[in-house]
Amino acid sequence: MYNQIVYGSLLHPLELKSHGISMNDVEFVKVKNFKRIFNQEPVRRRADIKHRAVLNIEKDESSWFNAILIKNISENSLKELDAREAGYDRINLEDGLVTYYKDGKIAKNCFVYIGKEGKQSDKILPNIEYAQICLDGAKSHFEQFYQDYLKTTYKNTTKNHKKLI
Repeated sequence: MYNQIVYGSLLHPLELKSHGISMNDVEFVKVKNFKRIFNQEPVRRRADIKHRAVLNIEKDESSWFNAILIKNISENSLKELDAREAGYDRINLEDGLVTYYKDGKIAKNCFVYIGKEGKQSDKILPNIEYAQICLDGAKSHFEQFYQDYLKTTYKNTTKNHKKLI
């Protein structure tokens, strides 16, 4: 059994529910050594030419982001998840990188999806509808989780820089 880390639209309880995932099956976590950023080219979501970025993570040893851990993903579910996350690669996270909000203990056997190499752009801005789903999802949990989402989520600017949302 595996633990899936989700950091984008699946932060929203209604998105989780649409995939048959109950809030009883999740834990709130922090993930070290990665930065969350709106720089991924979408595979499924339609948007205008400039506002099309969806969330991705990049390796960055000085960063972290908050997320939801979906407990006990079966081997069979992995194929379905891989299909859903077509623009991403599934990677296993080293034990010690994921800790629980509630007690700071380490979560083990975690995996996360990271954008496929070459599918990012520093010239695109967030897909507005998608970004709102992610924001509303983070806000639907507890206040510290929402504040941490705001402090750990980046987007491109029109001047090709990265800044917090």
